Amino acid sequence: MSEHETWLKKTLADILGEDRGIPDYMIDRMRKFRPDDLSELRTNERQAVWDAFRRVAHQSRDARGGELGEGEDRPAYVDGDMDWGLRAAKAALEAIPAGERSQKATQLLSECTCPAAVGPNPGIDGGSSARRPVESALDRSDPTTPDDPLPY
Repeated sequence: MSEHETWLKKTLADILGEDRGIPDYMIDRMRKFRPDDLSELRTNERQAVWDAFRRVAHQSRDARGGELGEGEDRPAYVDGDMDWGLRAAKAALEAIPAGERSQKATQLLSECTCPAAVGPNPGIDGGSSARRPVESALDRSDPTTPDDPLPY
């Protein structure tokens, strides 16, 4: 494991409050981030990003757990939980007025390709990777496979 992967796993564990090991797949979406991406954010920006990521990743994971009985473990995180966490982190940075954002926050937002976490069509609006218009599955000729699938 590289130093970068070790840093990603430790940082993600800190953000999520996890004391269990972080599996490799959980850092796949975060590989482009470097330590300076966090260290160059202002304290309020970093805290907003961490809080939003943690809250939404936990909500996503916990929604799959349903009603846990006594002694049952929460479900493991899946890639989708990390995706929603990143979207929430993006939304947290976007919520800071442009004139009050650090240069690093502005740079991260301009380079971000994840879809929006909020808005009229969460998961589709706002991201540069959303390449097709919103379309009801019932309006497609074959609802199980869109003609132009989204890249995520």
